[in-house]
Amino acid sequence: MLGRPYLRSQISTTDGAKISVKPELAFDVCWEVYRGAREVLETKRGISALNWKDTGKFLWRPDFRPRLNEWVADFALAGKSALDGPDWASRMVLFRLYYLGLAPYENARHFLGLSEHSWVNWTEQIRHGCGKEPLGRGMFPPRKYFTSTE
Repeated sequence: MLGRPYLRSQISTTDGAKISVKPELAFDVCWEVYRGAREVLETKRGISALNWKDTGKFLWRPDFRPRLNEWVADFALAGKSALDGPDWASRMVLFRLYYLGLAPYENARHFLGLSEHSWVNWTEQIRHGCGKEPLGRGMFPPRKYFTSTE
């Protein structure tokens, strides 16, 4: 958002050094992993990420490391947590439609009745607000999320 200082979070690298990460970068990376995970789950494994009733062939196997379906769920929960409350209800609709539902830009913008300028403002607010959640939940960087053994 214009006029607002960029807030950064600190993450540790593999060698213990601290680096600053903008929430928008964390969101963009996590959304990219989300889109890839959705594609793998839906096209290659036949599991719908949005309809849990379509998981008839999927067998749960205990594992210590997170899996793609957990990433999809965690990304959705992070967005829900960041956009919780009546002031963010319209942004939540956009988040669910465009970022989770992967609706094409033109369709989503038309459905919501947004101008291009409003679209940019809303998506920047979403990326900033939702970008803080993956940092706090240990989802960023994704490599750390998928290699954790907790």
